[in-house]
Amino acid sequence: MDLEHRVDIKQALRVFEIITRKGEKTEEGWRYRGLTASTDFDGYTVFLRTASVELTIFFHNKFTVDCRNAMELEEFIGLLEKVERSDSR
Repeated sequence: MDLEHRVDIKQALRVFEIITRKGEKTEEGWRYRGLTASTDFDGYTVFLRTASVELTIFFHNKFTVDCRNAMELEEFIGLLEKVERSDSR
């Protein structure tokens, strides 16, 4: 998907930290403002997801995005930006 280059991994990791700090712990991970954050068993792989998009961040900031279309990814990126902005206030 050509929008994948718009994913800012450093921003996504900052948002992950916000979610784990401010979110509610559930069986799936931490939930905050429509995003769920979790890790694999050793903590090296990070997952950020909504109902329609999953961003997987691997060691050395390699990543994959799983979504059905560009609009879902665009909305996901907007949500990351919104969560990050709300934390800096």
